[in-house]
Amino acid sequence: MSRTRLLTLAIVVLVLLNLGTLGTIFYQGMIHHKLPPPGEGPKMIIIERLQFDEVQQKQYEVLIDDHRKQTRELHEDSRKLHKELYSLLSEEPADHSKKDSFILRIAGNQKALDNLNFDHFQQIRELCKPEQIPAFNDLAEDLAELFGPKGPPEKKH
Repeated sequence: MSRTRLLTLAIVVLVLLNLGTLGTIFYQGMIHHKLPPPGEGPKMIIIERLQFDEVQQKQYEVLIDDHRKQTRELHEDSRKLHKELYSLLSEEPADHSKKDSFILRIAGNQKALDNLNFDHFQQIRELCKPEQIPAFNDLAEDLAELFGPKGPPEKKH
């Protein structure tokens, strides 16, 4: 066998081995790290961290359904308000009083969303048994990181 043929064969075998290894790693990662359905991640985090029993989980489901409905409505209102705000950019000259009005309404919408989220977690706390309160308090310290807006991490000085 010529040297060129031997090197070509070795390269093909190595590429196939690498592809097989990557495929195996990816497949095992998919099995072990199945992502929960959209919106189910936070739910599972809370259930696991607070160790809710079956009754609490059913009560929590009711809270979630109501919270999601109200959140959807507020997000839809926010989208509409932002669309109307940015539509002002096509006007010559831009009407600053309308701009300020939309920004105030957007801020009010965000305030309503933050109140809704706070009240939701307050309701979750009320589902807790006395022995679960310390776990809830630990969870409360992590809420901003777990469920808050995602953005670039803060720089540490």
